[in-house]
Amino acid sequence: MLILGKLQYNNTINFIKSKKKMKRIHLLLLFLFLEIGTLIILFANYKTKEDSILNAETQLAVSQYKIINDSFKNLANSVFFGYINKPQIIDAFEKRDREHLLSLLNEDYQYLKTIDFEQIHFHLPNNHSFLRLHRPGKYGDDLTNIRYSVEFVNKNKVKISGLEIGRVLPGFRYVYPLFKDFKYIGSVENSFGADAFIKRLEKIYNIQVHFLIEKELFDKKVFDVYKDLYKKSIEHEDYILLKPNKETFDKKIQKYLENLYQTKLKNKVNLKVKQKKTFSLEVKINTKDGIKHKIVTFLQLKNIKNEKIGYFVIYKDNDKLEKVEEEFFEECLIFSFINFLILLLIYKEISKKETLEKTVKEKTAQLNLLNLSLEERIKREVIKNKKQEEKLHEYEKMEQMAELMGNIAHQWRQPLGAISVAASGLKIEDELNILKKEDIKFHVDSILKNTNFLSSTIDTFTEYIRNNSEVKEVLIQGVIVETLNIIKSTYKTCNINIIYERDECEDIYKEIVPNDLSQILIILLTNAKEALIKDDIKNPYIQISIKKQTNSFSIIVKDNAKGIDERIISKIFDPYFTTKHQAQGVGLGLHIARRVARNNLNAEITVENSKAGVCAKVKIPY
Repeated sequence: MLILGKLQYNNTINFIKSKKKMKRIHLLLLFLFLEIGTLIILFANYKTKEDSILNAETQLAVSQYKIINDSFKNLANSVFFGYINKPQIIDAFEKRDREHLLSLLNEDYQYLKTIDFEQIHFHLPNNHSFLRLHRPGKYGDDLTNIRYSVEFVNKNKVKISGLEIGRVLPGFRYVYPLFKDFKYIGSVENSFGADAFIKRLEKIYNIQVHFLIEKELFDKKVFDVYKDLYKKSIEHEDYILLKPNKETFDKKIQKYLENLYQTKLKNKVNLKVKQKKTFSLEVKINTKDGIKHKIVTFLQLKNIKNEKIGYFVIYKDNDKLEKVEEEFFEECLIFSFINFLILLLIYKEISKKETLEKTVKEKTAQLNLLNLSLEERIKREVIKNKKQEEKLHEYEKMEQMAELMGNIAHQWRQPLGAISVAASGLKIEDELNILKKEDIKFHVDSILKNTNFLSSTIDTFTEYIRNNSEVKEVLIQGVIVETLNIIKSTYKTCNINIIYERDECEDIYKEIVPNDLSQILIILLTNAKEALIKDDIKNPYIQISIKKQTNSFSIIVKDNAKGIDERIISKIFDPYFTTKHQAQGVGLGLHIARRVARNNLNAEITVENSKAGVCAKVKIPY
């Protein structure tokens, strides 16, 4: 028997070591769970910020294009009304006096070319060319079915303007009808080359632009002799690039971008181009000065017939995406550190418990040497009870940490979004030169306000995580307010109105562990919230009040979630009893709440159905 007792003692020690190893594995799994959950939330927030910046740049590119287009249209109108639509010009054209018309306009045309003006071209009513100031010797050719703009104006006798692909180069054309004494005599075109438009965009907004034309349209429109003015696009195989006057990138960067478009960005670009949408994306370019972030905007272009024919691909340096990326990695480090601290606190608690368990089990094993039969029975019961207690304790910690992480995520989401919006607003207003002093103060105040809120939130959750077990005199109403501050964001997201009737009772002070009461309240509020969400209650609310009696006071939590089935209401405090799906909970909440109330507060919890829903009452003596 003594040898058997020693053998049992050695087995007990080995069991303790094995169990200790398993708990460490559980802790590691918990840490991985927290890390993965945190990274998912932070990455989703990062992608939201990135999409916001890209959408803002897309809208900015559209606005910049419109501004330049309007400026060219105004210039074309000025040329028409200031240089062309004059009696002597109209008279010469009406008389079909080509030489005189050329002499009247040639000097002005030479000046206009210096400000990126490309053509002045007169057409007869039958769509035949009458005079090209840039090529006076070429005339008489029929432009029907070649130049839609000319055919449209001669047919409808109204002006038209827009981008048009010619036999040589694309241009922004402005075609006007001409009249002499109310008699229609033909039309005239003012135009700018696409290269002039691009030059103006690049100069004003400090960007680089590629002009892409659909390959099918290019093959159909452009004369073979002029096709060397174009080359294959690096952005997409179905588009042709108008060669820029000056290469946008050096050969090394251009090769890098071409490879990027053919690999990592291919599917994304193909999808958007197939949908013929205007969109933006990010590219990172390795340079001798480090990685440079650029935003590439594919600005959809329409021709004069309102047909989608190609893109302006705009390359623009942007450090906002780099800052957002840096913030993402910083947040990952911060929250990883927070997760580590949380696991460290849990580990310390478990270590204390393990030390106590080891002592108890060693003493128990020693008693086996004195009374093996009795100890065997005691041991079985002790191990059974310990396992049950450990399981309850671990579930309790997991539920608390899950609820805590959920509330942190909800508390931070709105201020982080507000900071991002304020920062983006400052940048965009600055780029558009509309930033005012009062706007700076407004956005900075918003950022500071939300930063202070984030700091305050961390302080609140840090104080809660410490789980101070010190008994002290506290204001009961204050504990309730602090508890609501921890969880209010989650309930606001669920559109649940929490009504706290604090003023209905005088201040109550009692010596307790504050977190014990907070834990009970969070469990009751969480059950009410889940019932309201499950039953899809209209105008859901939770009402909290305090009633003071002679030797006790009661905290009452009511909801309007229709109540609990009377057949099961007596079982709700049993461990592992739940009305939820297994994936949503294990049924320990109310059991834990009653155990904490009885053991730590000498209190009692009761739950009953009310007219609107459920009424839970925590009665505490004082």
